[in-house]
Parts: sequence; C-alpha cells; structure tokens
Amino acid sequence: MSLKKLLDAKTLREVLKNGYINKEGIRLIDCTYMPTAKPNYKEFKEQHYGKFEELMARESMHKKLYLSSRIPESIFADMDVAMYPGQYERFSLYEPEVFEQYVQLLGIDKGEHLIFYGRGAFGGMLFPSRFAMLFKAYGHHKFSLLDGGFDHWKSQGSEVDTSPNPIQLKKGDWKATDNLQINITFEELEKKDAEGKDMIDHPEKVNFLDARIRAQFEGKQDTGLDPYRVEGSYIPGFKNVPAAELVGDDGLIKPANLVKELLDKGGYDKSKPTVTSCNTGMQASMLAFVMENVYPETSVRIYNGSLKEMEQRDPKRISGGTQLKL
Repeated sequence: MSLKKLLDAKTLREVLKNGYINKEGIRLIDCTYMPTAKPNYKEFKEQHYGKFEELMARESMHKKLYLSSRIPESIFADMDVAMYPGQYERFSLYEPEVFEQYVQLLGIDKGEHLIFYGRGAFGGMLFPSRFAMLFKAYGHHKFSLLDGGFDHWKSQGSEVDTSPNPIQLKKGDWKATDNLQINITFEELEKKDAEGKDMIDHPEKVNFLDARIRAQFEGKQDTGLDPYRVEGSYIPGFKNVPAAELVGDDGLIKPANLVKELLDKGGYDKSKPTVTSCNTGMQASMLAFVMENVYPETSVRIYNGSLKEMEQRDPKRISGGTQLKL
C-alpha cells in the first residue's frame, strides 16, 4: 500500500488493524531518544565501533521508555547505536556496509516501508526525522513519520502495548547504498574557490538555514556553545527557520501553507539549493524532512556536524549576534 511521508494516526491505526505491520512489507520503528553525553571518540572507535550486538544490549533511559509503553508491533532503534561519536561530530555516520549490519539486526528487509515515531518535544518528531534522513543517506526512500508522535497517538485513544516483552524480529536482509551526499561536510562548506572564498561566503547562491529556536539564534538563550571559543550565536549568512515552529499547538506538523509561510519569512528561495544546520544535526534533519514534504522538488543537504563541529574547527566563523553571558 502507498503511505504518505507524513502519516496521521488514523491511517496508522488502519495499518495496524489490518495486520500489515511486520507482515506486508511495513515496519514500525520507535525512535525514542534521550540525549546523552558524547563518549570519548577515540575509546569508542577502538573498543565499540560497529559492535552492534554489544551496543544494542546496553541499558538506557530511552530504551526503558520504549519497554514501558509503545505502539503495538514496533521495534526500537537507538540513536546511540545507529550513529557514533566522531572527532568533531556528536553523531557521525557509519560507512554504508557497517550501518546495514545494524539495520539487519533490527529485522528490517530490503524494500520495506519504514514508519518512524518518537515522543517528547517537537511533536515527538525530532529524532524520527533524524532516522528518516539517516536512512535516506543510505539509499532508503520508502519511509514515513507519524505526525504528532506517540503522545498524539495516545491522546487519540489509540492502542498502547505495555507488555514486558516487545516483538523480536529475525535478522533482516536490508542493504545500504551510498547516498551520503545528502549531508554536506565541513570541508565542502569551507573549500576555497579561485577568489579565496568558500561556500558560506556566498549566501546569495545557497539557502543557509539554521533550524535552532529563535532565542538561541539571537543569543537570548544559552546556545550550548563554548563562550570561550565562540563569540557569536550564529554563522553570518545563515537565516533562522526554527524546526520547533514547524509544529502547531496541537503537536502536529503545521499545514503546508503555514510551513511555506515560515520558510518565506526566513528568506527561503526555492530556486536555490539549501543547507540546513543546528547544533548537532537533529533539528536540521527535521527541517529538511518537512521542507522536502512540502516542496518535493527541493534540494536540501544537512550539515551533520552543525555548530558543534564548527565550534571546534573554525570557531571564529560563528560571529553573528552575541553569546548570552551566563
């Protein structure tokens, strides 16, 4: 069956009722995540890189939330397993042949349609958006996001599974391909042209969109950046289109016309390619997902390392605005 990129709870209830999940080429994936401190990247690379069975066995608050209550038939995907701490990035992408090992352990097969959902802020769609764009980076394009996430699902009186033993799937045969170019790297952003300028020096050619909340962009709230290294609150040339403002008061993604209004307000030009950024790539992914949903023809690349990478590699670049002095 054909499913929209942004899936409403009513449709998912029908999919569940008809027994399509885990039987008719559709998988339901709980992406609940509670941010954790960045592990030592050297130690992780030496001792834990790609050791997915070990990583999947670890306890965490987000896994406990999944085990306590979830949408029936859903499996659990952990951001701390699917991605790894890099030297500059909080969440780095594995090589395709490594990532596919994790996906196979989840029980996912080739060609299946994946429905991602989460819980908490941003309508429960922040981390599911990251997973959606992560799978896209490995060549998987058949996916949907549950609009409003688990909280909205429960508010509609939909079925919840609280049993202590969630479903376990046999190993899948999913295969990754290299589509990593949907992410843009620090090196690409700062590569000098014949005039000695880099991509960020040409905001007239690219939509550079910062997906953080306005108060952080404007330096009115703690940015999470080191004030001893970074003077500003944003990179000059970037315009603010907060991912948080894509969600309405009802916890659902706003209608397409309101999303387009927000993009227009942020100076978005459909004729230009787009780069999204935030602090660690999460809000940038959500903005990219929603943009591609309302403008399917748009070209969006995610700066995965975002400001936390820039803070370490070129801190003077973050010179727009001022840091809030705490």
